[in-house]
Amino acid sequence: VTPSGWETIKLDDKVAFQSSVYTDNGLNYTADRALDGNKETCSNTVEKQPINWWTVDLLGLYEISCISIYNKDQHNVDLSSAHILIGNSSERNAADTTECATINTNTKGENKTFNCVNGPKWGRYVTVYKNTPGLVILCEVTMKGIKKEPFKLIKENKTWADALYHCREEHMDLVSILDNETQVWVGLEAQKADTPFVWLGLHYSCTLDLWFWADDHCVGFDQWADKTRTADCSISGAMNTSGNHLWYKKSVYDKYNFICAV
Repeated sequence: VTPSGWETIKLDDKVAFQSSVYTDNGLNYTADRALDGNKETCSNTVEKQPINWWTVDLLGLYEISCISIYNKDQHNVDLSSAHILIGNSSERNAADTTECATINTNTKGENKTFNCVNGPKWGRYVTVYKNTPGLVILCEVTMKGIKKEPFKLIKENKTWADALYHCREEHMDLVSILDNETQVWVGLEAQKADTPFVWLGLHYSCTLDLWFWADDHCVGFDQWADKTRTADCSISGAMNTSGNHLWYKKSVYDKYNFICAV
């Protein structure tokens, strides 16, 4: 941990991709070469593209304070006026993507740190985006941040009621999913489960003929596998832990892992 409390984020197990991949003598200069801990191996996009970009998926939500870029001293390295973007969508022009910093140097032969302007930024994806002529070449990227875990998978098999009780005693509540962004985060957490489904805070009232969340929100956004809303009295909602992480109606007496809001 650095003195300020920021940790160097482990990147060699993260997923990187870029706008194009330069190839030379059968060697692909892929995006992950910027994360491999080796300053001699670089990622490299293809020439004569109007826009070049490189993105890393941190596979989780981080508060990021700064990004460091190391580049070799070679003639085609020039990141000046490129932008470092942070957000929760891999689409670089998305509404939930914000600029961390503008690169004010060509980075040639430099190990340069860029602090996010106006303080740290939250996000899952970090992008180097260049919409001026020239390549995006990155020999090594590092960043400092803190992982934020708004949801926690509990690897214990419980009925829906017992899962609800556990979350309310130990954390806040069984998780509610009110938008696609939360669906994505909960899906990431669900992938780690050792049961085919995980309980959500999704419950059916047969007296009201209504689905609602444990925190009393009605169901607006939904990811039902089966669109028929009606169910039996002893049914709650669970997420599939693989595939598209759709929601399924399950007996409240089934025992699954579950996800708490923390």
